[in-house]
Amino acid sequence: MQTQSYTRKGAISPQGRAQVVPLFFDYYIAILTKNCYYCNMIHKFSTSNFHSVREEVVLDLRIPGTAPDLPRFRQSKAKPDIRLPSVVVLIGPNGSGKTTLLSALVATATIASSASPTERTSPIKSFLPFLAKETRNEPTRFCMEFEMNWQGEARQLFRYELEVVRSGKDPFFSYEALSYFPKGRPRRLFERGAPEKSIYVSNEFGLKPGDDRLQAVRADTSVIATLALLNVPLAMSIAKWMEDFLWSSNIMLSEGRVPLTQKVTNIFERDPDMESWIRNHIRSSDLGIQDINISDRSGEKIVFFHHRGLDAPIPLPLESSGTKRLFHLLPQIGGALRDGVPAVLDEIDGDLHVDIASEILIWFRSQEVNPSDAQLFVSSHNVGLLDNLEKEEVFIVEKDSSGATRVHGAQDVRGLRRDTRLYPKYRAGVLGGIPKIG
Repeated sequence: MQTQSYTRKGAISPQGRAQVVPLFFDYYIAILTKNCYYCNMIHKFSTSNFHSVREEVVLDLRIPGTAPDLPRFRQSKAKPDIRLPSVVVLIGPNGSGKTTLLSALVATATIASSASPTERTSPIKSFLPFLAKETRNEPTRFCMEFEMNWQGEARQLFRYELEVVRSGKDPFFSYEALSYFPKGRPRRLFERGAPEKSIYVSNEFGLKPGDDRLQAVRADTSVIATLALLNVPLAMSIAKWMEDFLWSSNIMLSEGRVPLTQKVTNIFERDPDMESWIRNHIRSSDLGIQDINISDRSGEKIVFFHHRGLDAPIPLPLESSGTKRLFHLLPQIGGALRDGVPAVLDEIDGDLHVDIASEILIWFRSQEVNPSDAQLFVSSHNVGLLDNLEKEEVFIVEKDSSGATRVHGAQDVRGLRRDTRLYPKYRAGVLGGIPKIG
């Protein structure tokens, strides 16, 4: 059966064409978001001494008060005077550190959600510092400021800080803390220092200072992840959000992560609403595809695509690169839109037409499609996306003469007018981040 379609009002491509989307689009988005329970937004993220990052780099997403009140900007529920972008795009040359920055976000979520059963599989084992003599034994740091309603119905601003040291053979936490800001001032929920020091935990965790569960926190394992494993309610809520954050990313820092194809087939079996959403978007992106089915052959799940005009289905490995890419990306995008968690997607434009990548960005900007305030963090080499972006949504990534990653927002470029196209400004070198070869 051929999919009916309609033109959704307000969905305009960079070329000015109305985007044609399935008739059932809004219906399925309503289904996916009806049980949203997170609704959080990241305000600020920083990291230092991590892979190609040497000195601290900061993604400050808070939009200046002088910026116009555009529908794509979301008002913070925790800090009503703050607006935030729902789309964050990292642009820059190959090897500049775009993936490193996205990996740092994923690393923070990995640490807080992974209570490794053994030291050998501890998530911090895979972290590398900036490999220079001066920094090799210095701490790697992460800091994320975000809003959440873990302390009641109202959202609060939280700050999660991490410091990992790799001196010697075994890495360990030299600092970890979670704070929130009930009246504008930070209140610690927990704080730990070096391994030999005691862990402070506030009353919100429901633990006394001498609780045996605190003794289970190893030097190489997060306080949050360990207490979640031991069924401490607040820690379980935090770890669950971090875990869902990971499921909405295509960056895999751990070998234990489920392969993407298996992940999608699992969703097809367990989540019929998401299955319909994925299936229908695959159909609408390729009008030759009529259906998708999954066969179990000797315990292995095989994905087949049925095409109009063909008398035999096509297995996933023989499909076009674009179809395979969408098949793997859509669950992560749909999960983020449903749960209100950030989606962190490296190379959003890989194997996809620029208009499809642009449409995905539009979904996250749309109040109708994204009522849960999910944010999309992506890297891209397709500078054609720039003409559909505001300068508060664009961060330029490049390396300095020492090989260290540096980041600045397009909004920080002096004299950059809002009524000018970003694409020609980037090509002219005004924004920075122009690749060079030879």
